[in-house]
Amino acid sequence: MKRRRRVSNSREHVKEKNNPGKASRERGAAAVIFALTIPVLFGALAMALDVGALVYERQHLSNALDAGALAGAASLPGDPVAARNAAISFARANDPAAAPTVTFWCVVASTGAARTVQSSQIPSVCNAGTTSGARCDMTICAIPCIPGTGISCNSITVTDDKNVAFQFAPVIGINTGNTGSLASDACKGSCGSQSPNPMDIAIVADRTSSMSDQNITDMKTGIKNTLLTMSRDQQYVAFGTIHRSSPIVGGCQTNPSGSATEGPWIPVPFSNDYNSPGTTPTANGNSTLVKAISCLNKSSGFGTYLASPLKAAARYVLGKDPNNLLALPARAGTARKAIILETDGQPNESNMAGSTAVNTPGDIGSSTVAAACKNLKDVAADAKFKDILIITVGFGSANTDSCGSGVLVRDVLAAAASEKSPGVASTASNDCQTPAKRAAENADGDFFFCAASGSELGPIFVSAINAISGNSHLIRIPG
Repeated sequence: MKRRRRVSNSREHVKEKNNPGKASRERGAAAVIFALTIPVLFGALAMALDVGALVYERQHLSNALDAGALAGAASLPGDPVAARNAAISFARANDPAAAPTVTFWCVVASTGAARTVQSSQIPSVCNAGTTSGARCDMTICAIPCIPGTGISCNSITVTDDKNVAFQFAPVIGINTGNTGSLASDACKGSCGSQSPNPMDIAIVADRTSSMSDQNITDMKTGIKNTLLTMSRDQQYVAFGTIHRSSPIVGGCQTNPSGSATEGPWIPVPFSNDYNSPGTTPTANGNSTLVKAISCLNKSSGFGTYLASPLKAAARYVLGKDPNNLLALPARAGTARKAIILETDGQPNESNMAGSTAVNTPGDIGSSTVAAACKNLKDVAADAKFKDILIITVGFGSANTDSCGSGVLVRDVLAAAASEKSPGVASTASNDCQTPAKRAAENADGDFFFCAASGSELGPIFVSAINAISGNSHLIRIPG
């Protein structure tokens, strides 16, 4: 074998000596091919490196837009200017090269298969002033929303694209790439779909004699419609009344008591069967809660107590008075404790010695209006200290009645409500005597609401539920 290899090599050497031009041409052709291949290989490497950088910058920008959208949504619906500024600021803080544009939406529920706007959620969830241009899927509808007087937008879109300078691709004549247009959408509240967060809610509704029969009827309809926007697997709802109830076995649990001191303030325990699940939930007529709301009657006499029912509701949701939460299915996470208190006027109470401390059982009342109003604020302060979120609704004359010494009932109700944000109190900014004033009050992002008629209470209760589940979260606007 070695001898043949030497012979073969010798033969090749002879060939090269006999035909030197051909060997040279072959080596030259190989060199040309190699030379031509170098730019292609380098270009492919350059594109691979620069495309990787482009992909990174696209994801970096997307993350920045997500941060901006979430930050902006946190200020909705009350302050769209702050929402726009926060969205741009947070996007740039995460990507200094970002130059985003901001648009607003009113996102409400869809009717489902029909893919049209669920009009019952306007203006309670948000109000774009029109439904023109709505983009719907089976769950939600997004209506273009231009902030202004009487307009409340609950969602924001932050959009941007970015040119990225290439480092290597310029050798093949490609200097930059573009991320393409990216958009992040975020919403504040339940945003039209069913509320997702675990909550324990006590609704306390005024049914005293100053409420007209029609307003009572409309209020009941509104509360039952509110239950349709909630998830019974996540939100457990108890129901209380002003004034007390006297449950009858086999009868109506919200039957008015014949006494100012006897009967529970919270006659209906926590319920998780108030609606029938589905794309379009319906009220469950067999639910104890729905039955108790349906048979609610107006009371007569015995006045309007405020501090005592609020205290009773706080003790109930905290389990300081017996409740039935342990008998209901456990939920993931910690449930938000909340109370929605609606009243139509100033307190009209009898003297009832007691404590405003939630930990201390028993009622509290005062025949002096100013003292009764102070008791309400003191009970609310203690309940809020115990991490209960309190929403108050001033109905009818509650927005104009006096608590004495130049203080109005609406101001006391606003003070009893939870803070809009840390260090920023809920306020009653006007007397709610016109639709425009009520719209402004109810769209300011705090936890005090007002209504003039029973028909307005339904949307208010929906807004209250949205306020409880008010975290901003990313969504996808339908295409």
